[in-house]
Amino acid sequence: MNYALFFYEACFRDSEVKSMSVTTVIVIDKYGADIALIGKAVRPFGHALLWAENIKEGVKLIKASKPATVLVNEELLGGKELNVLLETIRAHRLPTQLVIISDKPDFEKSMDWVAEGVFSVISSPINIERLRRIINKIADSQVLYETIINTSLQPSSHQGGLSIYKNLAGHLESGPLLEALCDTARQMTGAARVEAWSRLDLDSQVMIASGPTNAHCEKDVTLDLSWKGKCLGALKLIFDDDKAADRLDYNIVDELVWAGSLFLSQSARFEEALKMAFRDPLTGLNNRRVFLEALEREFGQAKRYNTQVTLLTLDIDHFKAINDTYGHQTGDEILKWLSGVIMSVVRTGDLPARIGGEEFAIILPRTSIQQATILAERLKDALAISLIPNCPGILRPTVSQGLADIEHFLVTSPQDLIYWSDQAMYLAKRDGRNTIRTISELQAKSTFQDVEYVFQ
Repeated sequence: MNYALFFYEACFRDSEVKSMSVTTVIVIDKYGADIALIGKAVRPFGHALLWAENIKEGVKLIKASKPATVLVNEELLGGKELNVLLETIRAHRLPTQLVIISDKPDFEKSMDWVAEGVFSVISSPINIERLRRIINKIADSQVLYETIINTSLQPSSHQGGLSIYKNLAGHLESGPLLEALCDTARQMTGAARVEAWSRLDLDSQVMIASGPTNAHCEKDVTLDLSWKGKCLGALKLIFDDDKAADRLDYNIVDELVWAGSLFLSQSARFEEALKMAFRDPLTGLNNRRVFLEALEREFGQAKRYNTQVTLLTLDIDHFKAINDTYGHQTGDEILKWLSGVIMSVVRTGDLPARIGGEEFAIILPRTSIQQATILAERLKDALAISLIPNCPGILRPTVSQGLADIEHFLVTSPQDLIYWSDQAMYLAKRDGRNTIRTISELQAKSTFQDVEYVFQ
């Protein structure tokens, strides 16, 4: 077989992580030596991972799967292979970004590659954190691209604006959103320079007005970009001489403002969706995606700098019975109540998350298991005296808590922290619920001997 297909769930059976959107990553490498390492980089986000042995098979995969990211080993780029890959991406109008893996990256050569359209160059051996940031940034850009391309448009009198809008969408292949706006505006208006701001960059007190920014200086023209009454950003056109602004065709400006405003409105929708992707919609806590990424980061830093990190896992006792007796609306109120109490107890730097239905976790950086136990006791006490809004007064759920720390010999990876804090939490449930158990207590009771666990 000339190429192999790896659906990532086959590599990740020990978790049920779901991402905001499943995207495809293609690796083009003769021997596939970095497949396992790249797998770790995309692991928390459920991306499909594909492998091709050579450029020819890689092109076939690109056409068939429309990937977000293509990683290619520099050793395969001897002649025109780079141009073949880039032309394939451009010819099929794909929002795909190319990343080159190089054993000995050369600065000037890397700059040449980027100038030709390569997104980034990374060195081998691969830095997992850097590769993960690159892949996630590209994946999020693809979501924006699809949002804009699939937008239902009503051109009305803005036929020219519709053409500009589609052109802007095409620019996403090679540059960020605001750069695409600037380039398009410069080409249309003949401005010497164009500056753009999104609404996120503007101070809430700033007022943007159409027309010249200064009656005595007509070199600068600032255009308001708004959609359905909301200010989304601004374009500032800067001309070489005083008379250039007078020659500005305001029919073209009208089309540009319409297309740019619509484009930014879709970007704003994407930004909001992206925020939602990192938060649990019911409780407002971090979701599982953020939790897994943060845990791997904190674990790596603790190992590197010889510091401590402890994971606290907690689960609401008898939650199914509560839902069955009082209804799911009451269950939702309990989840929101517990989240609020957790936020009142955690310290700056701690990372609380909802990682399952009624299961929560708190990452405690630079915290020993003894210190974490104190926090767990404080949470238990806070829950005992806190009332649940909109719930029967007699209802006061408890939680079982489990703790595991990086110092314990059973913990050699972030996944071990998750596993053993879970097992400590189950021990707390077996010991009567509404209590706290640690990995050391779990070991002392030899409970872990009854647990199916594979040591690697």
